[in-house]
Amino acid sequence: MRKLLLLLMLILVTLSLSGCGGKTGVGGNILKDEGSLVKIMDDFKNLSNLKGKDIMVFQSLSIFTGETGNRVMINILKPGTKEDVDAYEYKNGSWSGPKPVQITGRGKMDSNLFPLRDIDFSKVPAMYKIMETELKGFEGAKIDDFLTFQLWSGKVTGLFGATSTRAKFNAEFALDGKLIKFSKR
Repeated sequence: MRKLLLLLMLILVTLSLSGCGGKTGVGGNILKDEGSLVKIMDDFKNLSNLKGKDIMVFQSLSIFTGETGNRVMINILKPGTKEDVDAYEYKNGSWSGPKPVQITGRGKMDSNLFPLRDIDFSKVPAMYKIMETELKGFEGAKIDDFLTFQLWSGKVTGLFGATSTRAKFNAEFALDGKLIKFSKR
C-alpha cells in the first residue's frame, strides 16, 4: 500500500510540473548528458548549510527533465536533528530550500533514510542508455522524463519508466547503474 501511495505521489508531482517553465540552468537532458547531474548534485552538497555534512535522504530523490526543464526534488534529514526533514528543489539553474516537511506515520526515521553518497550520479547517463537499448524494437518507445531513487524495504534502487505505442515498461537499477529488472507493466 505504501509503495502504491508513493508511486501515486510521484505521478501527481510529475503532472503538476508538466505545465511549468522551460529549460534553463544546466541545459539539455540531465538524465542522459554526461556530468550535468553530477554538477547539480555537487552544487547541492556544497550549499552553505550542507557543506561537509553527511546528507541523509528521506525516502526518495526524484529527477525530472523534458518540457518542465531540469528539476531535482529531494527531502533530507536536517543535519544535526533526529527527525526534522527539509525539502529542497533544483530548478531554473539553482537550488531552493530548505523548506520544512511535515512527517506523518509511526515508522522509525532510521528505516526511512539512506545516505546521499550511496548514489553515483555519474552512472545515470549509462542507465539511460541501457533503457534505450532495452526499448529497441518497441514501436514508438519513449523513456519517461523522470528517474526516482527510491528506498523500499531497506533497499535503494533507481526506477525508470517508459511507454511505447502498445505497452508501458518499468526498469529497476542498482545504485552502481546495473539493470536489475526490466518488465512490462
